[in-house]
Amino acid sequence: MRWPVNANTGPLLICVAGKPPFEEAVGRLVAGERIGDRPLEVRTLDRPQAVPGCSILFVGAAERLRLDGFLSAADGKPILTVGDFADFLSRGGMIQFVYQEDHVRFSVNLNAANRSALGLSSELLKVAVSVTGGPGNGGSR
Repeated sequence: MRWPVNANTGPLLICVAGKPPFEEAVGRLVAGERIGDRPLEVRTLDRPQAVPGCSILFVGAAERLRLDGFLSAADGKPILTVGDFADFLSRGGMIQFVYQEDHVRFSVNLNAANRSALGLSSELLKVAVSVTGGPGNGGSR
């Protein structure tokens, strides 16, 4: 995963829309972790207007009715959008978790990533269950 050169250089902020039950677990999981030289932080969002500044936005099924607002707030910004429900990619999300054979896997919407100039590595794309769209300005690297 690569963010554009002009993206925020502070901590990578993982934003979780709503209050999913695993938010505290994610916070513990990323405590002290880094991507490159950037530390990871977790924040809960209660409204789409709080999306700017996020590096990664997770929208779970509990926030499905507000998905369009969250995705609209992230559109065109270097924010990786991730979700875990069936129509997440078709509604404009970038990475959708899918459950197969008791494992969590993922599918990718490259068109959505390209709109935000995010670079998804070819290694990431190789292990995806499915990839829709094609490379663009962000695209695969």
